[in-house]
Amino acid sequence: MLKELREIVQQVTASSDLNDAMKELVRQTRLAMNVDCCSIYLREPHSPNYLLVATDGLALSAVGRAKLPIGEGIVGMIGDKEELINLADARSHPKFKYLPEAEEDAFISLLGAPIIHQRKTLGVLVVQQKLERLFEESEESFLVTLASQLATVIAHAEAKGNLGSPNWHGMLRGLAGSPGVAIGRAWVWRPRVKLSQVTERKADDPKVQHQRLNKVLVHVEDELNGMALRLQESQASESVAVLEVYQYLLKDPVFIGLIRQEIDNGWIAGSAVKRICERQIAQFSHMSDPYLRERAADIRDLGQRLLTRLIHEDEGMHSLTLDEAVILVAEEISATLIAEIPLNKLKGIVSARGSINSHAAILARSMGVPAVMGVEHNLELLEEKLLIVDGHSGDLLVEPVPSVLREYRRLMAQEQQMDELFASVGQEPANTRDGVPVVLLLNAGLSADTTISANDTVDGIGLFRTEIPFMLRDRFPSEQEQIITYRRVMANYVGKPVCMRTLDVGGDKQLPYFPIVEENPFLGWRGIRLTLDHPEIFLVQLKAMLRASLGLDNLSIMLPMVTNLDEIRVARRMLDRAWREVSAETPEHEVIRYPSLGVMIEVPSLLYLLPDLAPLVDFWSVGTNDLTQYLLAVDRNNGRVANIYDALHPAVLRALQHIIEAAQRFAKPVSICGELAGDPIGVLILLAMGYRRFSMNSSNILRIKYIVRQSRCDELQNLLAQTQDQQQLGSIRDIFGGYLTERGLGGLLRGAR
Repeated sequence: MLKELREIVQQVTASSDLNDAMKELVRQTRLAMNVDCCSIYLREPHSPNYLLVATDGLALSAVGRAKLPIGEGIVGMIGDKEELINLADARSHPKFKYLPEAEEDAFISLLGAPIIHQRKTLGVLVVQQKLERLFEESEESFLVTLASQLATVIAHAEAKGNLGSPNWHGMLRGLAGSPGVAIGRAWVWRPRVKLSQVTERKADDPKVQHQRLNKVLVHVEDELNGMALRLQESQASESVAVLEVYQYLLKDPVFIGLIRQEIDNGWIAGSAVKRICERQIAQFSHMSDPYLRERAADIRDLGQRLLTRLIHEDEGMHSLTLDEAVILVAEEISATLIAEIPLNKLKGIVSARGSINSHAAILARSMGVPAVMGVEHNLELLEEKLLIVDGHSGDLLVEPVPSVLREYRRLMAQEQQMDELFASVGQEPANTRDGVPVVLLLNAGLSADTTISANDTVDGIGLFRTEIPFMLRDRFPSEQEQIITYRRVMANYVGKPVCMRTLDVGGDKQLPYFPIVEENPFLGWRGIRLTLDHPEIFLVQLKAMLRASLGLDNLSIMLPMVTNLDEIRVARRMLDRAWREVSAETPEHEVIRYPSLGVMIEVPSLLYLLPDLAPLVDFWSVGTNDLTQYLLAVDRNNGRVANIYDALHPAVLRALQHIIEAAQRFAKPVSICGELAGDPIGVLILLAMGYRRFSMNSSNILRIKYIVRQSRCDELQNLLAQTQDQQQLGSIRDIFGGYLTERGLGGLLRGAR
């Protein structure tokens, strides 16, 4: 029956409509198993019943009408027991309940399997026979397999909701892209030209095609400059830096050179743009690192902007005009699209694609616009519907009922007061109420990230990702190219520390000119493992960092993915060599300071090597994201197990406690650079443990600074002592959440797990 099973599964999963999928499943299952009836019962969302939703064998008039209370009948028993039941004579079973409207008088034997998704029973799949018989083991396995496949289809459909119904109201789930709440009507944006819609063509006039490209490059650069000016005029000047990536690409000789090469190969300008952009989009899209994967959206947006100009080159670009403030909705929202809309006309953002690492999300956070990313649905059906965008939880509420509207309006008023409080401490030091100084640093990786917050609100950069210059080229960047990038970052933070992580590519972050094929990239050839195997790459990067720091003296270097002590010893020797060589080439009156060298603690093996690690490095930095994933064996980007990922899991907290105790014992500076540092509850727990240095995304700086200034370390330490015997996963979150609530900051807990 393997062939039949495969065919049924393929057809069901390929269906875009849940009802059609269920109708097809019961029809094909009846034929494949050679039974007299097949039916599906689903739990109703707001009532204690199982509802007959599809059948091939029972009365069709009963679909949507026939109900069984949960716990009653054999169907209810299957749901309660959460296991398959095989009955030769179902009518004689004490749990049997007759449904007259279903006209099931003729059926005797029954085989039923629960439909379960992530521990939740969604319904029951049943087959029935007119003859009295016990179904075979192969038939049981067949039905259980179908039920498990159907569970995925149903869960996906439930997550999407039923937007096709004109009167539907409910909730869609996405990712919290930018905090805040917005209420307004949806305005669905559609691009004039998509890369996928362009038909590739060749021409015999490369000179003309180059001229067309040159003209378009000038026009698009003017558009970007105009957007930057509008952002400055709208009091969002710090957001202008997001557009620098587009301007960088537009002037990048490698990126533009590849397009010109395609023109020289005979392609028209539009086709050349399409070919190169799609090639780079594919490169970034297949990376498992969510931060780098989002760079595909930037290239797609720029490519479509160039194509729009090429196809409509005789037309001027029409600026967006809106009569009233709206919720911007689109399949994919770019930073440039946001920049085109007047800030006073933009209430919120909803995107089908994208994540918290997209430039749209970065820009939305810097502008204070609530955003929900990654809402999987045909969002065109949202046109003109009233929406609530909950940027804290990632929820999107469609046509909310009046009571929900009132509650969210109350929350919006509360948030406005909190934002004013946070802004009031921007220039203040991050000291606790009992006088403990705390250092707040920035996680960065693009030029946009390094300037998006005012320099005087942070104490420096705690993590600068150096991968981007390597990702945007078709070759390894030269030492001089790297110097320019690193120098710009360090010069923005004169007198403040800038910690640069050495190249962390390989496995899950493919370079087009350095392909690596691995079955498990998360445990593969990446980070320090790769760079130590290629000293010619590592030495150039170290020298570039050292040369860029000349006269600034604010550089420290951090090694990623360290597993053993030998990796550190070899890296230290290479840094020594790089420093000697660069110093020898530096004029006598100038001195390059030898930088501090640290490691990322993200691989659990280092937890057991801390006493041996301490003499080898100058500082530690804990990457809580990867450390949590490796400790719990959970990929948080995998929806099936993401609910298990918990940065406050007892094992993770004990590991963090172990690290800080070792750091204090060996007088080793230690910082936190994972997302836990920017979490309101997380930072309180870390303060209680003894951590005093936190590096986070720019959007979290002000609220964490305010929380720190409202807290007392002695009180937090007492709270932590109270949780030592707590075994429940959520208990420590509740205790420290209560501490926030007592200080009028309970609103920060919205969206927290």
